[in-house]
Amino acid sequence: MHPFDDRSIFTSDQDILYFPGRGRLQKFLDYCHSFFMISSTNPNAQRYLRSRTSILREKRQHIRKNKEIIHPFSNFRHYWDILLIIDMTIISLIVPYQASFGISRQTLISKIIKNSLLLLCCADMIINLSTGYLDKNQSIIQMKRKKIIKQYMKHGTFFTDLLGSFPTDVIFVKMWDEYKVTQEVVSLICVFRLFSLNVYIGKVTHSKSTLICYHHFFIIFFWLFIFLHWITCIFWLVPIATTSMKQLRYPRIDSWIHEIDLWYESEYIQYLFSLMITIGNCLRSRLYESDRQNMPDLYVIIIAKIIGTLITWFLIARLMQHFKGTNSSKLRYQSAVGQLTKYMHHKQLPRYTQRRIINYYEFRFQRRYFQESDILNALSLQIRQEIIMHSCRKLVENVTFFNNLPMVLLNRIVALLKSEIFLTNDVIVRANELGNCMYFIGSGTVAIYTISGKEVCHLEDGAHFGEIALVMADEHRVASVVAVEICELYRLDRADFARTIYPYPMMWEHIKNIAIERHEKTTILSN
Repeated sequence: MHPFDDRSIFTSDQDILYFPGRGRLQKFLDYCHSFFMISSTNPNAQRYLRSRTSILREKRQHIRKNKEIIHPFSNFRHYWDILLIIDMTIISLIVPYQASFGISRQTLISKIIKNSLLLLCCADMIINLSTGYLDKNQSIIQMKRKKIIKQYMKHGTFFTDLLGSFPTDVIFVKMWDEYKVTQEVVSLICVFRLFSLNVYIGKVTHSKSTLICYHHFFIIFFWLFIFLHWITCIFWLVPIATTSMKQLRYPRIDSWIHEIDLWYESEYIQYLFSLMITIGNCLRSRLYESDRQNMPDLYVIIIAKIIGTLITWFLIARLMQHFKGTNSSKLRYQSAVGQLTKYMHHKQLPRYTQRRIINYYEFRFQRRYFQESDILNALSLQIRQEIIMHSCRKLVENVTFFNNLPMVLLNRIVALLKSEIFLTNDVIVRANELGNCMYFIGSGTVAIYTISGKEVCHLEDGAHFGEIALVMADEHRVASVVAVEICELYRLDRADFARTIYPYPMMWEHIKNIAIERHEKTTILSN
């Protein structure tokens, strides 16, 4: 049995990024630093860079040029975003509640907890100023500090983060008892942190393999819950603040709190009634109405009704977009995966095979499903050629096989390439078989084995193999090629190549010499 027949090819992920002979302390520091570098376990790293070679190249560039910057696709940044989502969610829940219903029963511990959470938000601003970002216009990871700061301050949430993270209790250190109500009202400035919370939730949910409909519903109901909680707390706080901005006093007699006589009830009852009134006003129902509404209460009711109406319209608009196909490509992909899952269950395929098929679909379609043939057929020949060249631009730039080829010939060859995807451990080429094509590696890594089963080397992005099949019609393969990771390869058939290269005899001789030279080296190694 050849070694590639086994279902697992063990390859070392310990990239040689540091100098050998390091001490234990230096190794520990390097290990800690790797937590701030790009990681293949980060969901976005595989999505945007796609291959281990690209990730390793990004690591080396990080160490060489921007070692003090945190990579946006590092494990630290991913876990930090999750931590900040939890932190800011807790802040958005406890701060308005303490400012309204818990204003008379606040303790030193509750203040310490609140300000500790805000201190974590302040630390987040410092980390944002030291974290690179993905420039989607240029499709590069920007790691220069000046550009990071400019991006954060000009196009990011710097100013809202600054307002929302400010520990307002510091202002009232000497006036905690005298201006108690004012202190709690000012603490609501943390509402500005909801802007960055929305950004972080979008980043984390986008990196997860969740259904698009579940993602949208989660976001909508999450923000609906936060909104109802804030309006509920504000409904209770407004009568208190309009009575006195210093010490806590019994609300004015024309307030809704006095009319229902809730002041001496438990916090649970107070919150429940305030929530009921909030929902009633947002839905414009008659859960509670009073003829003795003062102007502050009336303002809050008007705001609740306006925002409630806007939310209703927003929900309807989102549903219409959903059914009109705003995310049709993602939904089609989910539908295709759903059908595939049912098909695999119907065929009673083993779990290993099911997992491989799902991995193939995810890599092939990148969670988007298009009718690519219909789209390309509707375009002109020139535009189709431009799309093909753009899709293979990295291949054209990196593969030495294409060096010095005329642009006309290059365009023809690239147009003949056929994309194929191989999963980990797939046998791409088997020794002793007749060859009729060659392959170019668009992304991924493959292992080369001799006939005897000896591993010769690994080939990575931009490399090519099997070119002997293009110049020798009845030549057998002298080596086997196995996918080390998920690979996207481009196949060039001998028949297509022969028709294209026929008018260029000089190029034919050049390619033939390269093929024969590599064939001789492989034969020597196999012996």
